[in-house]
Amino acid sequence: MAGEAKRAGPKRRQVDPDPARAEGEKVGARIDAAFEKLAGKLRARADRARAKLDAATKAEKRAVLLRRYELYADAAAYLEERLVDRGGRSA
Repeated sequence: MAGEAKRAGPKRRQVDPDPARAEGEKVGARIDAAFEKLAGKLRARADRARAKLDAATKAEKRAVLLRRYELYADAAAYLEERLVDRGGRSA
């Protein structure tokens, strides 16, 4: 009690990064890469739908392709916005 030495836990050196922060950055980078990859795939599908839309002549087919284009483009834009919000690169 009185006079007992209290043992402090091991101290990190100043040059050592915080392990939790390092892990968070590593996982965050993986998430950003996955967002970029998926946004790229969705953007490519939107571009293909747009190209088919330009060639389509029937009104019904054009409507389907236009909706497909809108959905893929909106999904890609959403992911790209989340990347900007997270501080990652925009695709």
